[in-house]
Amino acid sequence: MSKRTILTTIIIPILLISGLIIFLINNRREFPGELVLSNERLDFGNVPEWKGQVIQTVLARNIGPKEIHITKIQTGCSYVDIEGPKVISSDSDATFKVLLDPQFLPDRTSTATAIIFTDSPKTPQVYLTIVAKATRFATLSAEICDFGEILLEQMPEKEIKMCVNEPLHQENIRILPIKHKLLRWKITRIQNTDCYAISIQLRFPKRDKTDVVQTRSHNAAELFSTSLTITFPNDRTLTLPIIAKIVEPVVSKPESITYGIVNTHTTPSLRFKLISKNPIQVLELQVPDYLKVLEVPNPDPNRQDKDLLYSEIHFEVTLDTTKSLTLLRDNIQIKTSASPTQILIPVYGYIQSD
Repeated sequence: MSKRTILTTIIIPILLISGLIIFLINNRREFPGELVLSNERLDFGNVPEWKGQVIQTVLARNIGPKEIHITKIQTGCSYVDIEGPKVISSDSDATFKVLLDPQFLPDRTSTATAIIFTDSPKTPQVYLTIVAKATRFATLSAEICDFGEILLEQMPEKEIKMCVNEPLHQENIRILPIKHKLLRWKITRIQNTDCYAISIQLRFPKRDKTDVVQTRSHNAAELFSTSLTITFPNDRTLTLPIIAKIVEPVVSKPESITYGIVNTHTTPSLRFKLISKNPIQVLELQVPDYLKVLEVPNPDPNRQDKDLLYSEIHFEVTLDTTKSLTLLRDNIQIKTSASPTQILIPVYGYIQSD
């Protein structure tokens, strides 16, 4: 047999076959593990938050020929924890426990997406959707008891509805503090229900009729805030903030009369108005000798206040510089039918000689 024949019929085929074997060995196809969940959505439904942690399970299966390592589990929320194996063998099942703490759930239905990270190139991330809604032990019909604008002479009352999600004797419900100098309250069960009506009344003391106070503008009303705590025998509590805006029965706009620097022998005039939610009449007016205060017509009778309907009286204050002191620091005192207290309007100015 010639060398050429040996080369073409024996050596070259052997080399080709050897090269193919080496290629197949180096490039053989791997079949990794593959993680599959039996359920990709877990719905806890309504969960009573006072009964503590609840648990559900989800089955996972490795359908691949190679074991899978769980590298990390990310729950995507603060109220869920997931426990499970670190390694899942090929063609085998494993159970993941999903632990939910309802006290950290929002009040609305919440959806979170947990991610199970693996070392499998086929399923590097496996997603699990978790749905739940917390049922509170008790709920209030309003988050805040807001009395809005009130007068000191008023005793407004508001009613808040409270519903309890488990049968409970009324005597086991307490409202703290036991006493409050500005609040009175009463709780009454609503017949044939597990709900209660909580009536809350504000009781501000009336001012003495001899008091003289400076009025505040609507924008500078005094804010009142406090809170009540409702307690239950299972150590559950509800907090009810209470707010109000205390307004004067009569206010002055502006709050003071300021002439600034004026020259002698001039008679500058400025205007102010009294505003009240009730009909208003001037009963008494006390002014210094060098001031002349006259009631004048409303310069814009068609204009309405943006926030409320009201009664108002307009005044013009004229200064007689020949009778006043150089430095003006005095008051206009007005008593009206709308308030038992006098209104104090400061007057400021400086008289400059010619």
